[in-house]
Amino acid sequence: MEVCTVSISGTKQDVHFPPLQNGVDYLVDAVERLSGAPTPRDLKYAVLHLHAGVEVLLKYRLICEDWTLVLAEDSATATQQQYEAGQFRSIGAADAIKRLRKIDGITIGNGQRTAAAALDKLRNQLQHHGLTSTTEAVESQTSKVLGFILDFIDAYITPESHLTSADEQFLERSLPSIRSGLGSITSLVSGRMQRLHPALDGVTKTWCPDCGQPAVLLESDAVAAPVNIPAHVEPRCAFCTRRWESREEYFEDFLFDRLGLSWQDMAETGDSSVNCPECGKDMVAWYDPDTGLRSPAALGRCFNAECEEDFNDTCPRCSRYVWNENITEESHICSDCWDALVSD
Repeated sequence: MEVCTVSISGTKQDVHFPPLQNGVDYLVDAVERLSGAPTPRDLKYAVLHLHAGVEVLLKYRLICEDWTLVLAEDSATATQQQYEAGQFRSIGAADAIKRLRKIDGITIGNGQRTAAAALDKLRNQLQHHGLTSTTEAVESQTSKVLGFILDFIDAYITPESHLTSADEQFLERSLPSIRSGLGSITSLVSGRMQRLHPALDGVTKTWCPDCGQPAVLLESDAVAAPVNIPAHVEPRCAFCTRRWESREEYFEDFLFDRLGLSWQDMAETGDSSVNCPECGKDMVAWYDPDTGLRSPAALGRCFNAECEEDFNDTCPRCSRYVWNENITEESHICSDCWDALVSD
């Protein structure tokens, strides 16, 4: 692969932040703000700076392939001179991930993409409207993205051919503090989940679109210390304390924010997978229960409180969703088709 060196050209300047150093510097600042007991202002700028750092580093890696890969569609005709002068519009983090996944040898998993998308949502709320969330939710999401970008740097940026000696020295100075900071945030998440174990053990729970933890109780009896969760019939996340007024509201957030689906996309493709054959409600989500993400091994679950059916197969006669206890050995005919066969 061609050696990539990205720098600011021209005369000597007092402010000099080439893309790699710029991106990592954002990460350092974000981790410093998240360490200890962050204030609301710390969390605000941690989200903004982490998002900026991730975006810059993803685009830096694209530049290592070809500088034209960071051009937005309306700047696709920009010349290299315009690019070096910064006279162009570049893509965002989501498009950078899409383009990186098309490069041979670069792998960005669905979980990593989901974490980056969740951070993108937090950043957009802060930048354009305002954000109301909990410390736990913000720390949970940021720790996942920090883990992703550190893995990305290690796998796709630090190989020797991508770096100058100055870049290598800069990373040697900067990355240890980021890693240690991530460890403290990850420990916070792990410790809180451990404390929640009495509330979560042995009960039906699902994944939170806000903090990304498997800690949403769709309804629950009261749970005493150490978590002190009151009895409730509306969905509530035990980890980040996010609440939803109804299962329908939670289902839409889970479908759109966690699984990355939309009613418009499903309408355009004719996707009817959300419709439950048992209760008739559009409240079935197909996902991997171990990760809360879309997966080839996905199972279906109806979130309607009066149904709550699970599905893992389709009827070979009518394609209706069914639960098949012996899915690896045989197909399973739904009850309606069975009745029809018996009556014949």
